[in-house]
Order: sequence, then structure tokens, then C-alpha cells
Amino acid sequence: MRYNFALIIIVLFLFPFTAFGESARQYIDQGIKKAESGDVRGAIIDFTKAIEKDPNSSEAYYSRGVAKGSIGDLRGALRDYDKSIELNDTSAYAFNNRGNIKDDLGDKEAAIEDFNKAIEINPKLALAYNNRGTAKRDLGDYKGARNDYLKAIEIDPNFAMPYNNLGNLNSIQGNLEQALADVNKSIKLDPNFAIAYFNRGNIMGDMGNVNGAIEAYTKAISINPRYGDVYNNRGNMYSKQKNYEAALKDYKKSIELIPNFALGYFNLGLTYYYLKNYPEAIVNFDKAIQLDNKLSVAYEKRGKTKGIMRGYKAALPDFTMAIKLNPEYTEAYYGRGYCKILLEDKQSGCEDVNKAITLGFDDPLDLINKHCM
Repeated sequence: MRYNFALIIIVLFLFPFTAFGESARQYIDQGIKKAESGDVRGAIIDFTKAIEKDPNSSEAYYSRGVAKGSIGDLRGALRDYDKSIELNDTSAYAFNNRGNIKDDLGDKEAAIEDFNKAIEINPKLALAYNNRGTAKRDLGDYKGARNDYLKAIEIDPNFAMPYNNLGNLNSIQGNLEQALADVNKSIKLDPNFAIAYFNRGNIMGDMGNVNGAIEAYTKAISINPRYGDVYNNRGNMYSKQKNYEAALKDYKKSIELIPNFALGYFNLGLTYYYLKNYPEAIVNFDKAIQLDNKLSVAYEKRGKTKGIMRGYKAALPDFTMAIKLNPEYTEAYYGRGYCKILLEDKQSGCEDVNKAITLGFDDPLDLINKHCM
């Protein structure tokens, strides 16, 4: 999730003087005011009117691109940034923002090219170094990412975002103490930085500090009540505490805010499973798989739930799909083996159970001694 500079950059963006018609200028200014007040769709209408008045206004295309990006219209934003750059290829912010969109669309290499261009135009643009670092991190270039974050901090020591991202990087590399220090520094610089509180919650959760994680997530929600990922992760912490009712509430809120969130539906299903509401668990596992048909854990847990409900034959395809997606999924081998044994296919079932044990899974039901000797 990227720190939202969208509306700020509209205001800060400096374009060379263009001979705007008065009405085009008015529409741009009006659109900026609407965007700042939260009326982003109204702003888009105004920026579009400005373009109609002056089709060569790079600022109008840029501003509309920012607005479209802020509401998730990534393709529309990309087209507008392309046009803005075509009309004016000297704006570091336009290349930076287009890089963000390409990054969000998954084209990390092309994003880095745009960040490089932004840095070439303005070597002191800390934001571009930060964003390039994140793209490099996602490509596995941790050394390059670290260097970019440190460069962003060198240029602007009061810039909260690279400290947060440096914390993420240290967390990925297993240096949790340093990760927490970095994120805390980010929060000190910007006490209203919801993403940093979210990441502090993630790091504390990884450190086993469940209460600390819940506190950090709750703070993030107080800053941004529409931050869907935070509800999901706080739900995970409540689940660890076996506070399943609180977890259900958070997972439902997460799904409300992110309607196509497969992992949210999976977590909701898992919580119903823990509460022994197996029909509702299957409904949510079904939805998770519908949204992400490569979510192996959802197939395994749906198969296990069907097995508990004595649907042993119906469970087999789910375990098989989980194994296909993850050939070392020990729980799936064990669950499939158990169901096969109960369906009196002992030879194949025992092969699966043995495979699970070979991969390191314990045999809690002692199937080997009971059925496979």
C-alpha cells in the first residue's frame, strides 16, 4: 500500500506556463479544490472540462491522472500520465507518478525506468528514490532497495515513508528489532501515518507481541477507519487469542471494505471452522476459492471441513487440488489419506499418510499404527 501523496502533488506540481484559456485554468483550479475536499469524481469532471477547453494542457491530464489513480482507475490514470508526459516530458513528478501506477499494475521494471527518469530530472526528489526502492524490493533486489531508502532519507531526513519502508525491508530479512526501530522512527516523524502503525502491528505480531500488535492496528484504524487490511490482520491477532467473536467482526469489516479479498473470506471461514459452524465455514472457503483459485490453504481447509462433516468422498478433490498447488502440503496429504482410509482405500490412503509423515507431519490420529501396519 502506497502513501497517498496524490492530492498534495497536484498542488505542488509546477508546470511551465501554458497559454490556458481562462475557463480551462478555472476548471483546473476548481478541480483541485474539489479533490482536496474529497470530491474526487467531481474533480475528474472538472479536469475533463479543462482538457476539452485546452487539449494541450499537460497539467490537466496530470491532475486527472492523479485523481483517477486515487480512486483505483489505474488504467485511466496511466493513459492520462502518458498524455501529460507526451505534452511535457520535463516533469519529475509526472514520471514518478506514472512509475507508481506501473508498479501497482505489476510492471516493476517499467516502473523503475520511470523512477530513474524522475531522478534524472530531479536528483533531489526523495519520493522517487523511495518508490524505486519499493519496486526493487518487490523484485528481490534488497541491496538496491536499501540504498534507495537510505538515499531518500539522506535527501530528506524528515520524510517518514522511507523509514517505514526500510522497516518493512528489515522485517522481510528477519531483523525484527531494527524493523521496529525504523517503523517507530517513521511514526515519530508522522504520528498520523496509518501505514506505519499497520506495519508496526505486523512486526509486533511476528515478534509474538499479540497485545502490542492489536494496539498498533487499533491506532491505524483510528487514523484511517477504511483501511481494510488492518481489520484483517487485527482479526488474526484476535484469533490467536481465541477471541473468535472479535475476529469475526474484524474479518467482516475487512471484506466490507475490500469486497474481493480472498484471504479475508478464508480467514472468516477459518474462524467459523474454529467455532464449529462448519456449513458457514464452507460458504466462506467457497468464496475465497472463487476469488483466488490458487489459494491452496482454502482447498485444504475446505476438504478438512467436509471430512469432519463426513463428506469424505467430497473432500478428496479439495485435498488433491491443495497438493497440486503445493506439492509439499503435509496437512493435505494427511487429510486425503485419512479420508481414503475411511473410504476403505487403505493402500492409497496409507501412502498419503506416509508421505505426510516423510515431509515432517506428526501423526496425531496414529493412523499408521491403526491402519497401515
